[in-house]
Amino acid sequence: MQSADENHPLCWFCKKQPATVRYVHPQFNEMVCATCLDRLEVQDTYEQKWAHHILELERQERYDEMLACIDEFLAANRHRDHDKWLARSVARDRTMVLFEAGRYAEAEKAWEAWAQLGFPNVTDRWFNGSVKASILQAFGRHRDALAAFEEAFSHQDPMYASAIPYYLPTLVKFSENAGQPVDEKWRRVAEAGAEDFAVEMPVRDSLGESMRALAEMTQGMPSKAEREWRATHGAGSGGNAP
Repeated sequence: MQSADENHPLCWFCKKQPATVRYVHPQFNEMVCATCLDRLEVQDTYEQKWAHHILELERQERYDEMLACIDEFLAANRHRDHDKWLARSVARDRTMVLFEAGRYAEAEKAWEAWAQLGFPNVTDRWFNGSVKASILQAFGRHRDALAAFEEAFSHQDPMYASAIPYYLPTLVKFSENAGQPVDEKWRRVAEAGAEDFAVEMPVRDSLGESMRALAEMTQGMPSKAEREWRATHGAGSGGNAP
């Protein structure tokens, strides 16, 4: 890892390499390293392509054209995809497009390619597991679907505890579809999510209903990281909260 100096502070994005170029965005204006500039510009362009072109294809159910469009974007920008963010995003989106098209066997193969690219954090793994479970559910394999999501959700990281409540209704849904209540082993995970938002776990008639109530309760609430940032920077200060 290179060290920063007075002329080149550390990159705002990766916090590892010296910042040498400016990244300008409607929400950001920061100094970054050349590698991260590629990463950020590729992400911006890909997201704009979805917003301005691919979503229109989706509305018209032109799924093969959607797949061609995202594949072409990857081919044109692979040389700038230093951390494989684009490869993972395209693999994810291919899976989702095929699933939406009802082409479940193809979606399952696309999911396998996506999973092989790895996960930068546990929330990416959770989402990947939820998609795998949805595909299995489409085949009528409800118990396998629950097992797939539970395996993904079993990977926990305190750094991402604030994301736990968002995924609890997904766990409840797959459990119910498999014809069983939510396993008690997930209570402590749900409680960790509640702790991150500094709230008590709701008490309902079942663990599943308590989880749904927690998810609803914490929508829009500041997480632990957001509260700490506000305490350090002040509620009215500038800058970018986590």
